[in-house]
Amino acid sequence: MKLADFQALFQGRILEGAGEGDKPLLSALRPSQRGAERETLLGVYQHGYRARLADFLGEDHPGLRALLGDEAFDALIEDYIAATPPRNRNARWYTTGLPDFMRESPRWRDDRRAVSMALFERAMVDAFDAADAEPLTIEALAQFAPEDWPRLVFGFHPSLIVLELAAGTLEAYDPSPDDEGAQAPEADGVEAVAVWRVNEESAFRGLEPDEFVALSEARAGRAFGDICQMAAFQQSGEIEPERLAQFLASWFEDGMVISARPRQEG
Repeated sequence: MKLADFQALFQGRILEGAGEGDKPLLSALRPSQRGAERETLLGVYQHGYRARLADFLGEDHPGLRALLGDEAFDALIEDYIAATPPRNRNARWYTTGLPDFMRESPRWRDDRRAVSMALFERAMVDAFDAADAEPLTIEALAQFAPEDWPRLVFGFHPSLIVLELAAGTLEAYDPSPDDEGAQAPEADGVEAVAVWRVNEESAFRGLEPDEFVALSEARAGRAFGDICQMAAFQQSGEIEPERLAQFLASWFEDGMVISARPRQEG
Protein backbone atom coordinates (compact mmCIF):
# COMPACT_ATOMS: atom_id res chain seq x y z
CA MET A 1 0.00 0.00 0.00
CA LYS A 2 1.34 3.42 -0.93
CA LEU A 3 2.00 5.91 1.86
CA ALA A 4 -0.62 8.36 0.57
CA ASP A 5 -3.23 5.58 0.44
CA PHE A 6 -2.35 4.46 3.94
CA GLN A 7 -2.57 8.01 5.27
CA ALA A 8 -5.98 8.51 3.65
CA LEU A 9 -7.23 5.20 5.03
CA PHE A 10 -5.92 5.96 8.51
CA GLN A 11 -7.50 9.43 8.51
CA GLY A 12 -10.81 8.01 7.33
CA ARG A 13 -10.94 5.42 10.09
CA ILE A 14 -10.10 8.01 12.74
CA LEU A 15 -12.87 10.27 11.46
CA GLU A 16 -15.47 7.54 11.08
CA GLY A 17 -14.71 5.63 14.27
CA ALA A 18 -14.50 1.93 14.96
CA GLY A 19 -16.37 -0.41 12.65
CA GLU A 20 -16.14 -2.97 9.87
CA GLY A 21 -14.22 -0.45 7.80
CA ASP A 22 -11.25 -0.88 10.13
CA LYS A 23 -10.28 -4.24 8.63
CA PRO A 24 -8.25 -2.98 5.64
CA LEU A 25 -6.32 -0.63 7.89
CA LEU A 26 -5.71 -3.23 10.57
CA SER A 27 -4.27 -5.61 8.00
CA ALA A 28 -1.87 -2.90 6.84
CA LEU A 29 -0.62 -2.02 10.33
CA ARG A 30 2.63 -3.51 11.54
CA PRO A 31 2.50 -5.67 14.68
CA SER A 32 3.36 -3.83 17.88
CA GLN A 33 6.83 -4.58 19.26
CA ARG A 34 5.28 -4.50 22.74
CA GLY A 35 2.66 -7.09 21.93
CA ALA A 36 -0.39 -4.82 21.89
CA GLU A 37 -3.22 -5.84 19.59
CA ARG A 38 -3.65 -3.77 16.45
CA GLU A 39 -7.32 -3.19 17.30
CA THR A 40 -6.26 -1.80 20.67
CA LEU A 41 -3.75 0.59 19.16
CA LEU A 42 -6.19 1.88 16.55
CA GLY A 43 -8.87 2.22 19.23
CA VAL A 44 -6.58 4.49 21.25
CA TYR A 45 -6.35 6.90 18.33
CA GLN A 46 -10.06 6.72 17.58
CA HIS A 47 -11.11 7.24 21.18
CA GLY A 48 -8.55 9.97 21.82
CA TYR A 49 -9.62 11.90 18.74
CA ARG A 50 -13.26 11.83 19.76
CA ALA A 51 -12.42 12.76 23.32
CA ARG A 52 -10.61 15.84 22.06
CA LEU A 53 -13.56 16.84 19.88
CA ALA A 54 -15.83 16.44 22.89
CA ASP A 55 -13.50 18.70 24.87
CA PHE A 56 -13.75 21.42 22.22
CA LEU A 57 -17.54 21.21 22.22
CA GLY A 58 -17.67 21.30 26.00
CA GLU A 59 -15.46 24.39 26.11
CA ASP A 60 -17.77 26.26 23.73
CA HIS A 61 -21.02 25.13 25.40
CA PRO A 62 -20.73 25.22 29.21
CA GLY A 63 -24.25 26.63 29.52
CA LEU A 64 -25.69 23.82 27.44
CA ARG A 65 -23.94 21.23 29.59
CA ALA A 66 -25.24 22.87 32.76
CA LEU A 67 -28.75 22.99 31.32
CA LEU A 68 -28.90 19.39 30.07
CA GLY A 69 -26.74 17.75 32.71
CA ASP A 70 -23.61 15.72 32.04
CA GLU A 71 -25.34 12.54 30.87
CA ALA A 72 -27.65 14.19 28.33
CA PHE A 73 -24.92 16.55 27.13
CA ASP A 74 -22.51 13.65 26.58
CA ALA A 75 -25.23 11.82 24.63
CA LEU A 76 -25.75 14.89 22.45
CA ILE A 77 -22.04 15.19 21.73
CA GLU A 78 -21.84 11.50 20.86
CA ASP A 79 -24.74 11.92 18.43
CA TYR A 80 -23.13 14.98 16.85
CA ILE A 81 -19.69 13.43 16.41
CA ALA A 82 -21.15 10.22 14.99
CA ALA A 83 -23.32 12.11 12.50
CA THR A 84 -20.86 14.82 11.45
CA PRO A 85 -17.21 13.76 11.19
CA PRO A 86 -14.92 16.82 10.96
CA ARG A 87 -14.01 18.00 7.47
CA ASN A 88 -12.00 21.04 8.52
CA ARG A 89 -8.65 21.03 10.27
CA ASN A 90 -9.73 23.88 12.54
CA ALA A 91 -11.81 22.63 15.47
CA ARG A 92 -13.34 26.10 15.71
CA TRP A 93 -15.40 25.44 12.59
CA TYR A 94 -16.40 22.01 13.82
CA THR A 95 -18.02 23.18 17.03
CA THR A 96 -20.03 25.87 15.25
CA GLY A 97 -22.24 23.24 13.59
CA LEU A 98 -23.77 21.90 16.81
CA PRO A 99 -26.88 24.16 16.93
CA ASP A 100 -27.71 23.39 13.30
CA PHE A 101 -27.38 19.68 14.00
CA MET A 102 -29.72 19.99 16.97
CA ARG A 103 -32.36 21.82 14.91
CA GLU A 104 -32.29 19.04 12.28
CA SER A 105 -32.04 16.05 14.61
CA PRO A 106 -35.33 14.27 15.48
CA ARG A 107 -33.90 13.57 18.92
CA TRP A 108 -33.02 17.17 19.78
CA ARG A 109 -34.98 19.56 17.58
CA ASP A 110 -38.01 19.72 19.88
CA ASP A 111 -35.91 20.71 22.90
CA ARG A 112 -36.37 24.42 22.32
CA ARG A 113 -34.58 25.44 25.50
CA ALA A 114 -31.45 23.46 24.58
CA VAL A 115 -31.42 24.67 20.97
CA SER A 116 -31.70 28.27 22.17
CA MET A 117 -28.80 27.82 24.55
CA ALA A 118 -26.66 26.29 21.80
CA LEU A 119 -27.48 29.17 19.43
CA PHE A 120 -26.64 31.73 22.09
CA GLU A 121 -23.31 30.11 22.96
CA ARG A 122 -22.38 29.85 19.29
CA ALA A 123 -23.08 33.57 18.97
CA MET A 124 -20.74 34.24 21.89
CA VAL A 125 -17.93 32.38 20.12
CA ASP A 126 -18.72 33.94 16.73
CA ALA A 127 -18.68 37.43 18.24
CA PHE A 128 -15.29 36.81 19.82
CA ASP A 129 -13.82 35.68 16.48
CA ALA A 130 -15.43 38.37 14.31
CA ALA A 131 -13.45 40.95 12.35
CA ASP A 132 -12.12 44.03 14.11
CA ALA A 133 -13.66 47.48 13.71
CA GLU A 134 -13.24 50.72 15.61
CA PRO A 135 -16.38 51.76 17.52
CA LEU A 136 -17.69 55.24 16.83
CA THR A 137 -18.24 57.58 19.76
CA ILE A 138 -21.52 59.41 20.11
CA GLU A 139 -19.65 62.71 19.90
CA ALA A 140 -19.24 62.02 16.18
CA LEU A 141 -22.93 62.84 15.70
CA ALA A 142 -22.22 66.49 16.47
CA GLN A 143 -20.90 66.90 12.92
CA PHE A 144 -24.38 66.38 11.46
CA ALA A 145 -26.86 69.23 11.10
CA PRO A 146 -30.27 68.74 12.81
CA GLU A 147 -31.99 68.42 9.45
CA ASP A 148 -29.72 65.45 8.62
CA TRP A 149 -30.71 63.37 11.63
CA PRO A 150 -33.87 61.81 10.14
CA ARG A 151 -31.73 60.55 7.23
CA LEU A 152 -28.94 59.07 9.34
CA VAL A 153 -28.10 55.41 8.77
CA PHE A 154 -25.70 53.49 10.98
CA GLY A 155 -23.12 50.77 10.46
CA PHE A 156 -22.68 48.19 13.21
CA HIS A 157 -19.73 46.22 14.50
CA PRO A 158 -19.10 43.00 12.53
CA SER A 159 -19.40 41.01 15.75
CA LEU A 160 -22.97 42.15 16.50
CA ILE A 161 -25.50 39.30 16.42
CA VAL A 162 -29.18 39.71 17.32
CA LEU A 163 -31.16 36.60 18.26
CA GLU A 164 -34.65 35.63 19.36
CA LEU A 165 -34.40 32.79 21.88
CA ALA A 166 -36.60 30.84 24.24
CA ALA A 167 -37.53 33.06 27.16
CA GLY A 168 -35.19 32.50 30.09
CA THR A 169 -32.11 31.54 28.06
CA LEU A 170 -30.02 34.41 29.39
CA GLU A 171 -31.01 33.68 32.97
CA ALA A 172 -30.09 30.03 32.51
CA TYR A 173 -26.71 30.99 31.04
CA ASP A 174 -25.87 33.63 33.63
CA PRO A 175 -28.00 33.02 36.74
CA SER A 176 -28.24 35.57 39.50
CA PRO A 177 -26.08 35.02 42.61
CA ASP A 178 -29.13 33.75 44.50
CA ASP A 179 -29.82 31.00 41.96
CA GLU A 180 -28.19 27.59 42.17
CA GLY A 181 -26.94 26.58 38.73
CA ALA A 182 -28.61 26.92 35.36
CA GLN A 183 -32.38 27.01 35.29
CA ALA A 184 -34.31 25.80 32.25
CA PRO A 185 -35.64 28.53 29.95
CA GLU A 186 -39.39 28.94 29.99
CA ALA A 187 -41.32 26.58 27.76
CA ASP A 188 -43.24 29.42 26.07
CA GLY A 189 -42.33 32.91 25.02
CA VAL A 190 -39.27 34.47 23.45
CA GLU A 191 -36.61 36.93 24.44
CA ALA A 192 -34.33 38.99 22.25
CA VAL A 193 -30.63 39.31 22.92
CA ALA A 194 -27.72 41.21 21.41
CA VAL A 195 -24.26 39.61 21.39
CA TRP A 196 -21.14 41.50 20.35
CA ARG A 197 -17.47 41.98 21.17
CA VAL A 198 -16.18 44.91 23.17
CA ASN A 199 -12.76 45.37 24.76
CA GLU A 200 -11.63 42.03 23.29
CA GLU A 201 -14.39 40.12 25.10
CA SER A 202 -17.81 38.83 24.06
CA ALA A 203 -20.64 40.76 25.67
CA PHE A 204 -24.41 40.30 25.70
CA ARG A 205 -27.58 41.86 27.01
CA GLY A 206 -31.29 41.37 26.63
CA LEU A 207 -33.37 43.64 24.42
CA GLU A 208 -36.85 44.90 25.14
CA PRO A 209 -39.29 44.27 22.27
CA ASP A 210 -39.22 47.88 21.08
CA GLU A 211 -35.42 48.03 21.15
CA PHE A 212 -35.24 44.72 19.28
CA VAL A 213 -37.42 46.19 16.52
CA ALA A 214 -35.42 49.42 16.41
CA LEU A 215 -32.04 47.67 16.34
CA SER A 216 -33.17 45.19 13.69
CA GLU A 217 -34.38 48.02 11.47
CA ALA A 218 -31.22 50.04 12.00
CA ARG A 219 -29.05 47.05 11.09
CA ALA A 220 -31.15 46.60 7.94
CA GLY A 221 -30.10 50.10 6.85
CA ARG A 222 -33.23 52.00 7.79
CA ALA A 223 -32.76 55.70 8.47
CA PHE A 224 -33.30 57.03 11.97
CA GLY A 225 -36.40 58.94 10.88
CA ASP A 226 -37.98 55.81 9.41
CA ILE A 227 -37.45 53.60 12.44
CA CYS A 228 -40.12 55.35 14.54
CA GLN A 229 -42.79 54.61 11.95
CA MET A 230 -41.75 50.98 11.43
CA ALA A 231 -41.41 50.29 15.14
CA ALA A 232 -44.83 51.82 15.84
CA PHE A 233 -46.37 49.68 13.09
CA GLN A 234 -44.92 46.44 14.47
CA GLN A 235 -45.54 47.10 18.17
CA SER A 236 -48.61 48.01 20.18
CA GLY A 237 -48.31 51.67 20.97
CA GLU A 238 -45.96 54.27 19.56
CA ILE A 239 -42.30 54.33 20.44
CA GLU A 240 -41.47 57.85 21.48
CA PRO A 241 -38.57 59.56 19.68
CA GLU A 242 -36.97 60.15 23.07
CA ARG A 243 -36.88 56.40 23.70
CA LEU A 244 -35.34 55.76 20.30
CA ALA A 245 -32.73 58.36 21.13
CA GLN A 246 -31.99 56.44 24.33
CA PHE A 247 -31.55 53.26 22.31
CA LEU A 248 -29.16 55.01 19.95
CA ALA A 249 -27.14 56.39 22.83
CA SER A 250 -26.88 52.93 24.39
CA TRP A 251 -25.69 51.42 21.08
CA PHE A 252 -22.90 53.95 20.95
CA GLU A 253 -22.07 53.47 24.63
CA ASP A 254 -21.92 49.69 24.17
CA GLY A 255 -19.52 50.01 21.23
CA MET A 256 -21.95 48.56 18.68
CA VAL A 257 -21.89 51.44 16.17
CA ILE A 258 -18.93 51.92 13.83
CA SER A 259 -20.27 54.45 11.28
CA ALA A 260 -22.97 57.04 10.69
CA ARG A 261 -23.89 58.90 7.50
CA PRO A 262 -26.92 60.60 5.92
CA ARG A 263 -28.80 58.36 3.53
CA GLN A 264 -28.58 59.51 -0.05
CA GLU A 265 -32.00 60.22 -1.51
CA GLY A 266 -33.02 59.05 -4.97
